[in-house]
Amino acid sequence: MCGIAAVWQRDGRPCRSADVLAMRDIQIHRGPDDAGIHIDGPIGLGHRRLSILDLSAAGHQPMSNEDGSIWLVFNGEIYNYIELASTLREHGHIFRSATDSEVILHLYEEEGPRCLQSLNGMFAFVLWDSRTQIMFAARDRIGIKPLYYSITDDLFACASEAKAVLAHPNVPTTVDYQGLADYLFAGSPLAHKTLFEGVRQLPPAHMLTVSASGITVARYWDVVYRYQNGRTRDQIIAGANDLLDDAVRIHCRSDAAVGCHLSGGLDSSLVSSLAVRHRGNIDAFSIRFGESSFYDETEYACAVAKAIGAKHHVIAPESQDLMALLGPLTWHQDFPLPSAGGFSYFAVSRLAADRVKVVLTGHGGDEVFGGYPAQFQTAFGTTEMFNLSKFPAAEKMTAFQRFARLVRRQGLPGIARRFLKRPSNHSDSIESRWIALHCGVVPSQNPLLHSALVRKIGDYSPVNDYLQPWIEAPTDQIFDRCLYHDLVVYLPHLLMKEDRASMAVSLESRVPLLDYRIIEYMATLLPEDKVPHRVPKAIMREAAEEYLPPNIISRNDKTPFPVPLREWVAGPLAGEIRALLMSEASMDRGIFDPRVLSDPLLSPGEMLAMLNVEIWFRVFIDRDPNWLPAAPGAGRAPFAGLPSLPVW
Repeated sequence: MCGIAAVWQRDGRPCRSADVLAMRDIQIHRGPDDAGIHIDGPIGLGHRRLSILDLSAAGHQPMSNEDGSIWLVFNGEIYNYIELASTLREHGHIFRSATDSEVILHLYEEEGPRCLQSLNGMFAFVLWDSRTQIMFAARDRIGIKPLYYSITDDLFACASEAKAVLAHPNVPTTVDYQGLADYLFAGSPLAHKTLFEGVRQLPPAHMLTVSASGITVARYWDVVYRYQNGRTRDQIIAGANDLLDDAVRIHCRSDAAVGCHLSGGLDSSLVSSLAVRHRGNIDAFSIRFGESSFYDETEYACAVAKAIGAKHHVIAPESQDLMALLGPLTWHQDFPLPSAGGFSYFAVSRLAADRVKVVLTGHGGDEVFGGYPAQFQTAFGTTEMFNLSKFPAAEKMTAFQRFARLVRRQGLPGIARRFLKRPSNHSDSIESRWIALHCGVVPSQNPLLHSALVRKIGDYSPVNDYLQPWIEAPTDQIFDRCLYHDLVVYLPHLLMKEDRASMAVSLESRVPLLDYRIIEYMATLLPEDKVPHRVPKAIMREAAEEYLPPNIISRNDKTPFPVPLREWVAGPLAGEIRALLMSEASMDRGIFDPRVLSDPLLSPGEMLAMLNVEIWFRVFIDRDPNWLPAAPGAGRAPFAGLPSLPVW
């Protein structure tokens, strides 16, 4: 796991090493163990290393092939590197290290861009091929590792984080209001957008080629649904079990210490159990909150840790920890925090980073095996298979309170205009159901937004970008369309939060349930085989029977690292948050309606969403010195000087 940066001065001017160093070293948290740079005329490559495989100096990057004609900067892990290296040696390639990085170089020499088909891993890399004068970049199939880029007539620049691209002096830091509209609608920028105008993200499973003649972006992999009948249930489960076991086995390959995040749910528990099988004794890391039993699942996590023989560690953050970390977390995420997930992932990652360098997580289980209530609600019209009664009641207002708030904000004429603009012709479609379960309202109808922002967004609506993957899903099975959309839209956003939270503390986070072989295998199963009798994640539950206690396998009330935000925002943090929202800077921002910012009936969810946007503006656009000191930069250890979070 590392931080990479690459520059091509397309106007032919020599690349300035200072520009590459600025991009490289703002990512010191991604790779504190080593740093390197390579300049070749207009080309510049920079690398920050977190040493995981071959901890010696032989793993230094940028790395070249034998004759120095191809140079590589690489972020991630290639889990089948041992097998690939063996084949490449048989073909005559000479290795100078025991790294997976060198495998990419020799495989590219052998196969060119087709090498991507052979790689099993999480990766984002850039190759400079001086023989063909081509810069070649790629991102892994699922989008576990990030890659951002900017293109002008004079410059191509890319890096592992958006802030690193912005560190190049010729890339301006300006707001992309369509990306902001996406965030306010769906929780994250959609398609290739970010919140920075001119900075784009390479989509998962895509490769990018830069040459003197131009720049091309192309997809190299997609899920293919080839449903196969005729297998018995035992055969289906055996096939899944073999793949799950092998995925965890190769994800345990590391020359550094390995641990697991353990929430007490099925996904992380199964991964942790298999990790113990292949790695031996491991440390497991959990998080708890004391507000209520809903926010404390350590009973389950402790039971699993005891059953598999893992050493268990638990962290217990409090409300003020969230406020203290919002600035640094926003800086690391590059985006406003869309949910509490970024905070909880960071807290448990910080705990793990004190003891190990690599953690395995259970992310991806719900998207691949079918575990979200919205998938069942959309495809089958019910969520009766989930124990949703455990979850805290949603924030509710009476109809009169809601109507009174709208009148105060928009007046009766405004309410009438909003009603008339509301689309009705597709209100009962599957797509509208899916959107209603996941998204807010479109910007033109969002009563929270300032009229100035609505004018800047103009006619743009995020609905089309959000639904495009649903329309393009290569299957006519509604349940699988739900899984596909979660895989290509929601999951990369979730993985981005995980990447930033773990890399903020120089920790490598791995997701074995997202091994592409598992995804391709699940695409051979019809929905009735994936979730027979509509049992969520039935395949995984049956595969886990020989590894886990029955009460873990049968759980149907799991949420990922729940955080008591509702209680915090409505309680101990309310005054501080309202002061920020009603500050002069916030009121004059032109993002949220000032009447909304001062509304005493704001819900905790609305308050937190607006707070996160305001903090993002202060960190990245205003460069507010009152917030910037909390954000670590080049040459400083991540979160230096912040108090330790409480360990329970």
